[in-house]
Amino acid sequence: MKKIILITLLFCINNAFAINKSYQADIDNSLWYISSSTPIQCTLEHPIPRYGQAHFEAKASKQVNLDFILHSKKAMPKTRMATLKSVPPQWRAGSPAEKIDTVKFYQQFDGYVTRQSAWQMLNELESGQFPTFYFKDWYNKEQITSVGLSSINFIKSYDDFNNCIDQLLPYNFDDIAYSILKYNKNGIKLTPFSKKRLKMIGDYIKHDENISVILVSGYSDSYGARYHNQELSEQRATSVKEYLAQLGLNDEKIKVTGFGEKHHIADNRDILGRMQNRRVVISIEREDI
Repeated sequence: MKKIILITLLFCINNAFAINKSYQADIDNSLWYISSSTPIQCTLEHPIPRYGQAHFEAKASKQVNLDFILHSKKAMPKTRMATLKSVPPQWRAGSPAEKIDTVKFYQQFDGYVTRQSAWQMLNELESGQFPTFYFKDWYNKEQITSVGLSSINFIKSYDDFNNCIDQLLPYNFDDIAYSILKYNKNGIKLTPFSKKRLKMIGDYIKHDENISVILVSGYSDSYGARYHNQELSEQRATSVKEYLAQLGLNDEKIKVTGFGEKHHIADNRDILGRMQNRRVVISIEREDI
């Protein structure tokens, strides 16, 4: 009787595992590669056979950052909670899996892990573990499906990824999207501060293909003849465009306008106010991605 019960129990267990689906690269098709390596973004990708694509992204920023995105070929039809575990490879049989985090896979969106949990996923991969997601799959009659990342062939690409991260700029698009450069009375020369600011802008923009236009607007105070001030504002804006072009930016994207005495931002009757009005404003527009 006990033997029959044991056989029945084993059958039920095996059958339960048989109806669950598992997606993970094996030793023959585990691939990691760098798809983006620039001073503004580093991307490490990993195809998951029959399921989709996984990738880690780090971007230029003042803050340490890392995002993991799990893209499925089939959209998530319902929002699901997923358990993320660090699973030992088959050759470490008997070692327990350890939980990393619980994450939410939103309807119609890719799976997403960020901050410390994303870094821990990389650490587990470096240690030879397989970070794996477990969730109820609508396509699989709500059965548990697992999607794992293979650590096979990971280390070389991970080293390249870290080298890329080390070269990321310590600022992002928001930090350079809007700039104001100041000028001396009747001056058109760039100050050391202005040149430093423009170099920051140039270092970022020449690596961002989504920049659509760079608007450079020159202004003057109301001290002197109006025609002279108009010409002065145009010269200031033009000198900025020329300097950005020297830094390697596409000058066709740089649009220059001189506004002369128009649009003052401070009282033009005193020295400090006029100093604020003598300026060039740089506004950078970016296409949505």
